[in-house]
Amino acid sequence: MTKRLWFLVVGTVLALGGLAVFLTLRGLDAADKWSSVLSLFFTVAGFALALAGMVGRGPAQSADGAVAGGALRQIRGVKGDVTITGGGASGTPPSSTSVPAPGQGGGTQSAQSARTGGDLTQIDGVDGSVRIQPESPTP
Repeated sequence: MTKRLWFLVVGTVLALGGLAVFLTLRGLDAADKWSSVLSLFFTVAGFALALAGMVGRGPAQSADGAVAGGALRQIRGVKGDVTITGGGASGTPPSSTSVPAPGQGGGTQSAQSARTGGDLTQIDGVDGSVRIQPESPTP
């Protein structure tokens, strides 16, 4: 157990013990009123933390267990235009002795246990245009 976790556990136990002593000394009727007020504040704090967790953490891109014979591109949250040059690479995915296990995923895009012989491109949240241009032939 780390020092920080130890202090957190000890502090929580002391705070709860102090609250229990405080409410016991106030009497049953006053303790009931205090607990109602405290539960309101804890409910509001929990709701604010839940909202902050939803807003502050965007969906994640994932290419779980991807084995690609071409390029692997992940593009997310671009303010402007995106141009992808190349592509069309046809290859065989590298051989693997075992099939990758499905990953966590959970975002708006995922490629769980993907095996491709060409390019894999994931695009999300582009505020502009996206152009995918084939590679120019070399003379």
